[in-house]
Amino acid sequence: MIWETARLALRTLRANPFRTLLTMLSVTIGTFSIVVMLSLAQSGHKTLSSAVESIGGARLVIWIPSEGKEATTRQKAVYDKGFTDADVARLREVPHLARLAPQASYGRENLWVTSDAPTQADVVGVELGLFDILDWHVEHGRGVERQDLESLRRVAVITGPLADELFGERATAVGRTMTIGRKPYTVVGVLETRNLFGLSFGFSWDSTAFIPMSTAEKREGRPEQARFLVGLTDDPKSNASVEAVGNAALLTLHRNVEDFSSLNFGSFLQQFYTFFMALDAVVVAIAGISLFAGGIGVMNIMLVSVTERVREIGIRKAVGASRPTIMFQFVIESTTLSLTGGVLGVVTGLLVTSLAHVAIGMAVETWVPVWSVNGVAVALGSTAFIGLMFGSIPAWRASRLDIVECLRR
Repeated sequence: MIWETARLALRTLRANPFRTLLTMLSVTIGTFSIVVMLSLAQSGHKTLSSAVESIGGARLVIWIPSEGKEATTRQKAVYDKGFTDADVARLREVPHLARLAPQASYGRENLWVTSDAPTQADVVGVELGLFDILDWHVEHGRGVERQDLESLRRVAVITGPLADELFGERATAVGRTMTIGRKPYTVVGVLETRNLFGLSFGFSWDSTAFIPMSTAEKREGRPEQARFLVGLTDDPKSNASVEAVGNAALLTLHRNVEDFSSLNFGSFLQQFYTFFMALDAVVVAIAGISLFAGGIGVMNIMLVSVTERVREIGIRKAVGASRPTIMFQFVIESTTLSLTGGVLGVVTGLLVTSLAHVAIGMAVETWVPVWSVNGVAVALGSTAFIGLMFGSIPAWRASRLDIVECLRR
C-alpha cells in the first residue's frame, strides 16, 4: 500500500516536470546554501584552529608589559621596569609551566644586503627556546644558540620570504651578511614559511629578523623594556593556575605594581570556538529562510495539485480510499518533491565546495578542506521536515473533500 502510494505520487510529479522542477529549485537553493556555507565556514574554522595549534594552541600563556597607570611615581621608582632576568627565573619555577622564553620586539627597520636595495622588516630579540615553543622549524642553517648569546654575536635567523627577497633564494642565504640598524649581521638560519592568518606575536611571520637578545641589549643598547614572555604549559587544564601563580609572582617582584597583562590562549580559543559555533548557527538560520520560502512554494504547488485533481480524489474515495490514505498520498508527494530538491542541492553543494577548496587551496597552502557532514544532515533533515509540514495542509484539505462534490466536477 505504501509503495503503491509512493509510485502514484512520483507518477503525478512526472506529469508536470517543469512545474515540479521549479518547485524543487527553491528547496535546492536552500540546501545548496547550507552545505556550501557550513563547509566553507568550518574549513575556515579548522584552518585557523590548525594554525593556532601549530604554535602551541591552548597551552600558550603570554605576559605582556603595560604602563601600570595605577602605580605612583614612588612605586615605579623602586623596581626595574619591564621584565627582567629575575622575572624570567621566577616564572620558570611556576609548576606546570613546561617552557618559557622571552622575546623583545624592536619594531620595523631597514635591512639591506646592498645599500641601494633596502627592505623593511621586523627586528626581534630572542633567547633559547622561542622557536621550540612556537614549533617553528629552521629550514636552512641553525637557530640562535647559547654561544651566540654569551659571546654577543651579531648573527640573525630570518624568515623564508625575507630571505627570498634579500638574497633571491633562501638556500643561499646562510653565511651571508646583511645590515640591521647600520650594523653587519651574519645570517645563520632561515625559518620555514608560515601563515597564521593575522595572528600576531609582535612580528610578521613573513618578514622578520631574529637576533640574540643579549646582543641587542648589551651590545646595541636596545631597551630591555621591549621584552615580553611566552610560556607553554604541560596541559591546557593547567593554564589558569599557571597564569594565576605567574601573575602573583610578578606582582611580588614588581612591588604590587601591575605593569603587565597576561593572555591565556586556552580561554581565548574557547571564545574563538564559541564564536564559530554562533557563526555556524547564523549560517544555518540564513539558509533556513531560503528553505522556508521553498516550503511555501511546495505548499502552494500542492494546493494547486489538489484543486486540479478533485475528480481523481472523488473517484478514489468512491472506491474505498479512506481519509488517511488520501492524506498519505499528498504528504508523500510533498515529501518526495522536497527531498528530491534537497538531494540535488546537497550534491550540487558538495561539488561546488570541492571546487572552492581547490581554488582556495591554490591561494592558501595551509587551507584545511572540510565537507560538512552536519550541513548535509541538517539540509536533508530540514527538507524532509518541510515536505511533511508544508504538505500536511494540502493533504488535510484533500482528505476533507466531499465525494459528491468531487464527482460533480
